[in-house]
Amino acid sequence: MEIDGMDAEELKVFLQEAEEQIQLLDESIVRLEREADNADLLQDIFRAAHTLKGSSGMLGFQTMAKLTHVMEDALDKLRSGSLTVSTELVDALLESLDALKLMKESLASGGEAEVDIAPMVAALRDVVEPAGAVVASEETAVSLEAAVAADPAAGARAEAASAEGLNVHKVRIVIEKGSDWAAVRCLQVVNELSGLGEVICSVPSQAEIEQEKVGHELQLLFATSEAADTTRAVASSIDDLQLVEVQPWSAEADAEALPTEERAAGKDPAESGSGRRAIDLGPEARGRDPREQLEMAGHKIETLQSIRVDVDRLDALMNLVGELVIDRTRIAQLSKALQAQYRGDSQIEALSETCAHIEKLVDELNEGMMAVRMLPIGTLFSKFPRLVRDVARATGKTVDLVTEGEGTEIDRSVIEKIKDPLVHMLRNAVDHGIETPEEREAAGKPTPARIELSARHEQGQIIITLKDDGKGIDPQAMREAAVKKHLITADMAKRLSDIEAINLIFEAGFSTAAKTTDVSGRGVGMDVVKAGVAAVNGIVKVSSKVGVGTTFTLQLPLTLATFRGLLVQSGSGVYAFPLSYVQETGRLDPAAVEVIVDAEVLRLRDDVLPLLRLSDVCGLSSENGQQEREGFIVIVKAGVKPVAVVVDALMEQQEIVVKTLGDYIGQTEGIAGASILGDGQVVLILDVASLVGGVTQRRRSVALEERSIS
Repeated sequence: MEIDGMDAEELKVFLQEAEEQIQLLDESIVRLEREADNADLLQDIFRAAHTLKGSSGMLGFQTMAKLTHVMEDALDKLRSGSLTVSTELVDALLESLDALKLMKESLASGGEAEVDIAPMVAALRDVVEPAGAVVASEETAVSLEAAVAADPAAGARAEAASAEGLNVHKVRIVIEKGSDWAAVRCLQVVNELSGLGEVICSVPSQAEIEQEKVGHELQLLFATSEAADTTRAVASSIDDLQLVEVQPWSAEADAEALPTEERAAGKDPAESGSGRRAIDLGPEARGRDPREQLEMAGHKIETLQSIRVDVDRLDALMNLVGELVIDRTRIAQLSKALQAQYRGDSQIEALSETCAHIEKLVDELNEGMMAVRMLPIGTLFSKFPRLVRDVARATGKTVDLVTEGEGTEIDRSVIEKIKDPLVHMLRNAVDHGIETPEEREAAGKPTPARIELSARHEQGQIIITLKDDGKGIDPQAMREAAVKKHLITADMAKRLSDIEAINLIFEAGFSTAAKTTDVSGRGVGMDVVKAGVAAVNGIVKVSSKVGVGTTFTLQLPLTLATFRGLLVQSGSGVYAFPLSYVQETGRLDPAAVEVIVDAEVLRLRDDVLPLLRLSDVCGLSSENGQQEREGFIVIVKAGVKPVAVVVDALMEQQEIVVKTLGDYIGQTEGIAGASILGDGQVVLILDVASLVGGVTQRRRSVALEERSIS
């Protein structure tokens, strides 16, 4: 894909950098409203806007550059203290940021969106008086000759380039007086000429250009193999240039610009006090103290320690590693079989040792790939302060979002899956959970309200907790709403415990909102949360106390690529239960099985559990019907109440490599995916949440039908 002559790689790099800067602005501008006196935060915001303005302007995305320029003016006024942080200013900055996001997404999809930035510009200028850019005076600007004379390394490099047969030019650029983009044009000229040769020295310097300490004139000392006409043509391709002059450079002219005492002493500017020739570390280092140059050289080396890798490549590698894990298991099984058959054989012993080494290497490779796929959950949490602020303003509430554990790492694919559930939970927490300022004052609660979002590792899982100090969930109101919506009968409502009543919030179509709003109250939300969490083999729990607040807890796997599973047999098939759902296993006691309202239940100790036969659910007949009747039970929990699942046999626990069923099979109720054992046998991964939810729904439907008949 190309946009105005820009190749795909250039656009990709720009979009990656723009995404980073926009994300930084998104989270930092919201923080600025609370931390108005944080000078470091303000500097980070200004730097991000400045970087985005420069890169977009240099690549010709003028609409984006103009909007960020106006944002930068406002931020500069904040830095100088002539403007204070206000809600109106933050609103205007965030609206401008939304427009930048739209422009970036449009570029990513292959074009430039025609965004009308006039309303955003007007909103910013309503709260910020227009301020002229502070530029260096052209009359007091240092000449190029004086700059080269003051920088021995630059003069030495120019001499060396000339000795190598390169053309060394003095380039003078005059930018049109009416241009608002003097700094951008200077940067464009430097970058364009850098592609043609080497910019040895510039006035103003690179650092001054980046800080916008520029006038309307740029002077360069430039080494290239190209002729002066080519250099002039390349520089002239930049917009807003009034004059481009290219002249040959001479060492004598620079010598004349040296201070008198240095010329008299006959010093060679290319030599240091030790007689060694200076090493050129690039335009950013020229003219700096040697210690600073060494530090900059070390920094440059450090920045090469990381590279960008396309996510699709990582996924493809992860898939190959998964295949290796499967084959590793098969090799281990074959090794054990050969050892048992040919005990004492030296070749078999050597093969066994090699197999053990391969197992270790594959395990380390698998762990390494898992680590590469891990991202700090802060990449997700950072998007939520803006969300909470917007919802709070829309509902007339004041809320502080506090996050903890942002460094907790989790698989990238899990982050993508749980984003929508967390968005629903936060929106509901602000809209339904948090009271209005007047209600909080009447209840003696502080304002602003507080929502806490935290993450931590615990026993091989990620635990995400969302806690608010709102009004809580009333169990009795939940019972009444469920009966009114015909989700349960009145008799069933009476038998529900408070915990079970609160968990009705996860039922599809359930809502206690008195009226619908743009935020929530349409009966869509918490059932999406439960389904989204279940899709990653996770569990969501809720606890609440009226008048105190509500806490949601999500238990999530570290990764979706593999999981620890319990293998069972039912009929002729082998199935895998994710261990995160399994509470206990045991042998089925036929005497403990009873039938209540045409449904089997299991009396286990002092509890009565719904009973589910896996062969019936999967539509398979057991090889021995009597075997399942006297088989084994797996107690699983994906909701409030555990469910007993009857299987023919319990096999073993094993690391399961997840494989999708593919588009040709699609979504199958009760089945979340598949895997392959070491012996090549296919294993179906059970969707425990779907199985348990189906049992609960069927029993409620039966109860409602009986009530309607009676």
